[in-house]
Order: sequence, then structure tokens, then C-alpha cells
Amino acid sequence: MLGFGIEDTRISFLFKKYLNGTCSKNEAQEIVGIFEDSGNDISLMNEARNQWLTINPENKEDLNTIENHFIMDRILDRLHHRIRLNEEESLLKHSMNKKFFTLFSKVAAILILPLLVYSIYVTSQKSKTGTGSNQVEWQTIKTLAGMQNDFLLPDGSHIWLNSGSVFKYPNSFAKNNRQVELLGEAFFDIKVDTSHPFLVKAGKMNIEVKGTRFNVINYPDEAVTELILESGSVRLFSGNFEDRKTIVTINPGERAVLENKKNYLSVCKVDIEKYLAWKEGILIFRDDQMEEVVKKLNRWFNVEIILQSSELKDYVYTATYKDETLYQILGLLKASAPIDYKIFERIKLNDNSYSKRKIVITKRN
Repeated sequence: MLGFGIEDTRISFLFKKYLNGTCSKNEAQEIVGIFEDSGNDISLMNEARNQWLTINPENKEDLNTIENHFIMDRILDRLHHRIRLNEEESLLKHSMNKKFFTLFSKVAAILILPLLVYSIYVTSQKSKTGTGSNQVEWQTIKTLAGMQNDFLLPDGSHIWLNSGSVFKYPNSFAKNNRQVELLGEAFFDIKVDTSHPFLVKAGKMNIEVKGTRFNVINYPDEAVTELILESGSVRLFSGNFEDRKTIVTINPGERAVLENKKNYLSVCKVDIEKYLAWKEGILIFRDDQMEEVVKKLNRWFNVEIILQSSELKDYVYTATYKDETLYQILGLLKASAPIDYKIFERIKLNDNSYSKRKIVITKRN
């Protein structure tokens, strides 16, 4: 027995029947009780771990390493959020009662959790640069579309990686600096080390800090690269680190925007909360144009929202979302602006995968 929970063997037995589709009505009700009782949390997590090891028994050591870097509770919370998005339409179509829907979300989360952990494992890739004694082994961490991860670097710095991002870092930093690379979006909480500057290569933006908190946005489909500073100071430089030339020093509360094609840099004061809240699972819009709102929703929910007319791009929107599903947000958009939307079914592709869900927003007459 674990706390007030039931025996692990009983949970395992019920999961196997669930996977085989042989649960009786009473057993289904028992599963509801298992997930509603927080005393079963450890047992449920153990069951998820056992399922992962059943699929990949040779990777037990790797799973332990992942568990140390990716807090399972946070992963589960995010996964619940994704499942609520994916299943809400099914709930509406089939008039499933609320209790069964809650059960389905929780059961699906615990069953998918091992696969999620495995997906983090397989997207953590290694590469090497240099030769001989100067050879450096690099680690690459990728986040899936619609997902977020956080992890620690070898120096103890904490990184939050947003949806569809790629982060590269060496297994051990160089003697004179700590250099990483980013494609996508990440929040950095850098451990102070004045003798070893922390360097971020984000497209055309070269960043140097010694211990600070800041956010960088560098998606390949964006025309600009952005840096938003929460605390400390940041220096942007050109050239290699050894012969670098300082371009500008960024102060707390400032946002630096680099127009990639023009190589034009601008710096201004902003409300930093709207740029940093994503790592807490919050979406904030403050007089944002609808085109920008759609971009963020597409990444957040891994969908393809299309504005049918250019006129819609000029609409501005202000809102804060935390636990709302995409369908709730679309409903709120419709209530606050003269728009309508249509949701299309996913299309099965040649490789048996499915396209992103497509949503077309139109102007309401």
C-alpha cells in the first residue's frame, strides 16, 4: 500500500484490462476512483514508468536521467492540457458525460506519459565538433509542436523551451565561456559566473550575459529576433566572441528587436509580463494585432489557423488565457469581434500521419 492508495498490482491489472478493452462497468468506475484519489499518484507514476520500460527495457538508465531533469508532475500537467484540447470536440459530438470525460483525459494522460518521456529522450541528440583533444560533444534538445520543456544545464542554469524549439549546448562548457545555440523560443535563468560569460547564438543575434533572466524568440519563420530582459544586464555583440564588438547593452524591462533582413536593431521599454508568462502556461495579449494572435495560438495548440481576409489582420486583441481550450478561446474571439470560424477535420497523409487541424477565421457580416 502507498499512502491511502490501492495496491500497485491492482492498478497494473486494471490498466492491462483498459488497454485490452475488457474493463467491466464496475472496473471502469474503479478506475475513476483511482484517478480521483491523490494517494495513488506515486503508484500511477510507477505504472507509467513500467509501461515505458516494457517498450524500451534497455533504456532504464536513460529514463532515470530524464526523470531528474524533467519533473514528471509538470509534464503531466501539460499533457492534461493537450488532451483537453484534442478531446473537447469528441466530448461535444458524442455528448459524453463530464465524469467520463475527466476519466478519459486522466487515463489517456497516464498511458501516453511514457511515450511523451520517450519522445523527449529520442529528440535529445548528440553531435561532436572539433578534433582530437579539442573535440566537444554537443547535446540537442527539441520540443514537439504544442509542448514545452524545462531542464538544467551543466552549470546549473535553468532553461524553459517553448513549442517547436531546438536548443544546443555542450556536455561540458569551455574554459573561458558557456556557449549555447537557440532556434525557437526559450527563457533563460542563468547562474552567475563572472569569469565565464554565458553566450547565446540566436540566428543573427549574439548575446552575452554573466547571470541574468531573459527571454529570446528566434523562430525561423519570423522576420525578427527578439530579446526581453527581466533582470540583470545583457550585451549584444557582433563578430566572434574573442574579437567581439559591443552593439548595445540591454537593461531590465527592455525589448530588443532585430530585423533579420535589414540588420536593423531597435530597443524600447515594454510590459515584460506578456512576453514571459508563457513559461507559466499563460497566454497574454495586449493590443496585439490578430495576425500575431493567430501565430501564437498556432504554436501553442499545434493547429493551423488562417485569416481569410487581410482586413482581419488589423484587428487588435487584448486578453489573458490560462486554462482555456482552443475552442473556448475561439468562442471568446467571436464574442468580442465581428468574426466567425470554421473547423476542418484532419486529413490523413500518405505516411498515415494526420495534418494539423485547420481553422479558417472569416469576417462576420
